[in-house]
Amino acid sequence: MIRRNTISGLITEADWQQTVVDLAELEGWWVWHDYDSRRNRAGFPDLVCVRDDRLLFLELKRETGRLTPAQEAVLGMLNGVTKVRTQVIRPSDFLEVREMLR
Repeated sequence: MIRRNTISGLITEADWQQTVVDLAELEGWWVWHDYDSRRNRAGFPDLVCVRDDRLLFLELKRETGRLTPAQEAVLGMLNGVTKVRTQVIRPSDFLEVREMLR
């Protein structure tokens, strides 16, 4: 259910996010959201959604919400990604990680 801000009549960002999460999960997406991002690097999108061979990074804003410079930068970087690599990294992998990150 979408709740609306009683003062402005607009959906709140939190309610919008819950709506998107509910819809994504209903459609079979696995959804990740960091509920306490204060210790994270600024700019990472609100939601990461995965289904089959698709990966979505979603930044949610209200109709009048603006992106921060950090959000613009991160979304720009992610938009340019053509390949995704996943790997379990352990301390014993340090030399491999160093090479991978070059």
